[in-house]
Amino acid sequence: MSDEPYTSTEVVEESGRFVVMLDVVFPDGVVRHRLGEYHSRSRAELAAKLYRATADRDAGPGWGM
Repeated sequence: MSDEPYTSTEVVEESGRFVVMLDVVFPDGVVRHRLGEYHSRSRAELAAKLYRATADRDAGPGWGM
């Protein structure tokens, strides 16, 4: 497995609202972040796309921050 983390987003429906989740897979484990909730699926999917693009773009060297 590569040392670079893999990111993915998911839109989940909770109580009639749509929540964007970001998963980051590291070689030693997975971290899941709840990023936000939206009234419509289309807004949540747009937000998920933007979050994912930003996470892929801003991956720092070794993710050491």
